[in-house]
Amino acid sequence: MRLPRNPSPGHLRKQAKRLAKSEGIRLTAAQRRLARDYGFGSWAALIRAAVPARSPLSDASARGDLATVEALLAAGAPVDGDPAERDTPLYLACDGAAPDRLAVAKRLVEAGAFVRRGCTGGATPLHAAARRGPAALVELLLRNGALAWQPDGKGRRAHDYAETGDPTDRDRILYLTAEGPHIEDPEFRAAVAAIQAGDAAGLARLIDARPRLLTKPAIEPDLGPRGYFSDPMLFWFVANNPTLIPAPPPNIVEIARLMIARGVAQKDLDYTLELVMTDGQMPRPVQMALVETLAEAGAAAGRAAVIATLGHRQTAPIAWLLAHGLALTALEAAGLGRTAELARLLEGASPDEKRDALAMAVINGEADAARLCLAAGADPNRFMPVHKHSTPLHQAAINDDVETLRLLVAHGARGDVRDTLWRGTPLGWAVHEGKKAAETYLRGLEP
Repeated sequence: MRLPRNPSPGHLRKQAKRLAKSEGIRLTAAQRRLARDYGFGSWAALIRAAVPARSPLSDASARGDLATVEALLAAGAPVDGDPAERDTPLYLACDGAAPDRLAVAKRLVEAGAFVRRGCTGGATPLHAAARRGPAALVELLLRNGALAWQPDGKGRRAHDYAETGDPTDRDRILYLTAEGPHIEDPEFRAAVAAIQAGDAAGLARLIDARPRLLTKPAIEPDLGPRGYFSDPMLFWFVANNPTLIPAPPPNIVEIARLMIARGVAQKDLDYTLELVMTDGQMPRPVQMALVETLAEAGAAAGRAAVIATLGHRQTAPIAWLLAHGLALTALEAAGLGRTAELARLLEGASPDEKRDALAMAVINGEADAARLCLAAGADPNRFMPVHKHSTPLHQAAINDDVETLRLLVAHGARGDVRDTLWRGTPLGWAVHEGKKAAETYLRGLEP
């Protein structure tokens, strides 16, 4: 047998396990036989042959050779190395011990290196930087698109690597990669803890002693792009979105009313309503009780909030709002599968409204509604208004929804469009998430 063009050690290991199982022999015997079949004297020699040689840029990055890195980039070397390489130059720079690794990493990032690329074991450059340090390297990556919550192949995050490793600036790195907002104000932290513990009396004392806890955000350190929960207001923590504790305390409605009575700004009422409506982890009775409480206090859901809610497959809050005065548009009709009303509403819809309705239909698995949107002229290749890095075809793939995939492709959806966050095609999404039906269908479209 001949090795494939880009052999993978992982594939060879799986092949050996299958051979051992099918032949009823020990794994070591299967490995030796496989090595002989491929023309190698030992299993170790076969595995070494399957590991691609480093490109010159990867080698220079691993050594921390800034001058050579500069020269290779100037000569046109691909900043992410050879596609067959397991580890990118940026990962190797971050995972090394060279004194100049920070300078090398900075140059690679400036040249456009993909900071979220999974390498050995699914680890990213941020995982490697968190394991080895320094903190300045972690900050560099975070400011240029690295995601502290991105897991490796075993579900471990950068914070876990810092905890088990021995990086320089360990305490700072643990702080930078910790879950949730980075709040430095001790009184604000105490108020958050009171909300999460359901300590209504303690929270009241804190707010009464310092009323600005309700009116001023907790300003976080500058670590790059702002997220949806950056520089949070205290009232936002009522929603527990992001999920900072397993579940809200039983008296969370009382906590919300206590804070509302002390003066919560309209914009914070509105945004907290959006956070509650989009929270798929919150128990439904608690979610709906908070929705009603906030609405009674004057919170309103704008178009962006409705898009975000349906975009997270939370239909119950939207149905409740529609029953309590929210005007029905093509957006809500598509997401809820109300096709009779959708057909009428699409007649006067703008291209953006049709795009948004199509996205809501696809995300929520409403194939008939998606069919109506496409028939009305919705463009299946436009990026969506929520999960903005992706197209409807990406979403149908991750839903394992072959019916909708077929529908989108029939109306011109392209399978070669890459998302802007992970740089993956719809097929790549299906493979990564183990969506077998979608993978089989999308592979069938390849030339």
